[in-house]
Amino acid sequence: MDKWLSHNNIVKIIALVFSIILWAMVHIDSGTTIVTTTPDLKPKAINNVNIQVTGFDTDRYVLYDLNPDKVRLEVKGRKTDLTTNFSNYKVKLNLKDVGPGTFTLPLTTELPPGVQAVSIDPAYVKVTIEEKRTKEIPVSIITKGVPEKGFEVGTPISTLEMVKVTLPESEIDDLQKVQGIVDITGLNDSLKGKSVKLVAYDKQGEVMRNAEISPESVDVDIPFNKTYKNIPLEVRQSGQLPEGYVLAGVDTDVKGVVVYGPKEAMEKITAYPVTVNLNNYNGNPETKYTVNLTPPEGFEKIEPSSVQVTIKVESASQKVIDNIPISLTNLGANLTARFIQPSDKKLSLTVMGTSEQLSGLKVKDITLEADLSKMGAGIHSVPLKVTLPNYVKLVESGTALEIEVELTEKDSHPATTDPEGPPSHNTDGTDTGPSNGTGDSGATESNIGNNSESDSGG
Repeated sequence: MDKWLSHNNIVKIIALVFSIILWAMVHIDSGTTIVTTTPDLKPKAINNVNIQVTGFDTDRYVLYDLNPDKVRLEVKGRKTDLTTNFSNYKVKLNLKDVGPGTFTLPLTTELPPGVQAVSIDPAYVKVTIEEKRTKEIPVSIITKGVPEKGFEVGTPISTLEMVKVTLPESEIDDLQKVQGIVDITGLNDSLKGKSVKLVAYDKQGEVMRNAEISPESVDVDIPFNKTYKNIPLEVRQSGQLPEGYVLAGVDTDVKGVVVYGPKEAMEKITAYPVTVNLNNYNGNPETKYTVNLTPPEGFEKIEPSSVQVTIKVESASQKVIDNIPISLTNLGANLTARFIQPSDKKLSLTVMGTSEQLSGLKVKDITLEADLSKMGAGIHSVPLKVTLPNYVKLVESGTALEIEVELTEKDSHPATTDPEGPPSHNTDGTDTGPSNGTGDSGATESNIGNNSESDSGG
């Protein structure tokens, strides 16, 4: 040991060790901090960071207000840890176990590894939470736009009549309607099972953004109705042909027209009348001219807008048709009728037409009718209604075409006694007197065409 101490280098080493120990003891006692070097941290500011809500019971409540919903976030970290992917920087609001009311709550952050939060501006947000209320309300479906020409839309039919609407408690009383809209622009066929999204509206007609509708959409059927109808032409006549000529026929270049109008009007119309003016006859066997067509009252349009008419004319021929039976119509239930003139209940008529028309004309093609409506017991002169085939006309004689009948109440006796014996009764309630003549023939209103009355000429 003494030998080591006598060595000069050993002594120096021992002295150095003691010096270090003493220096350390002195600095520890004085409270001096040993400064260690750390890497540089870079600052970074991120604007408009969305606040993410967590723990919120969306089944029971609605977050009615979140103010503000974006914040400014300032962070720091090493350059290698800071990223440009802002989705990694999250600001959160925890609403777990928070019920209805208005609250000011702190925000928290979720940042990438190595990044520290410096500040959140603002650090607190104001929230308003309301309890949800549900109401059942009818569904209405409306249409917009115009369908293809010639069609009109019917009443939409929804698969559901009622839906449930959930809203914040403060809005539920302002709910007015739930509506779906279907665009029918240019459509020409009915819609079947069209899925339509529903929207809730308040009493001011504004969309209720917070509304939850269950279900969100419904299936809808929308019928389409044709607003046009094909109808035949009904040819009528006016004017007169020169004496000695008769109408052999009338042709039109179309047999029918198309009318456009509401469904109610189309249900009532069966034909479109076209009047042929016989005064347009120009002396040729065939005369052609154009008739302009106008929509019937209550209709919007007619196609075509005109029709070409051809009048066919021939020299008149005449023919006498004998033994045409007379029919009595509208006889009172408590009356019987007896023919006085003609007693055989038949007449002869002279008619005119083309030779071809008259060659095939028979008794069954002509009808004679006497209308007894509003007639009581007594003797009456009754005008006859004559119905003739198309283009066949009655030759006017200047004498009224009428019959004389006696009407008797069923429980009374005839006013006169037939010298040839009592009358025999027919099944139609009329009595048959003695057959002693055919009666007179004279002028009457004749029906030209399709058993409907019209003016005659020629």
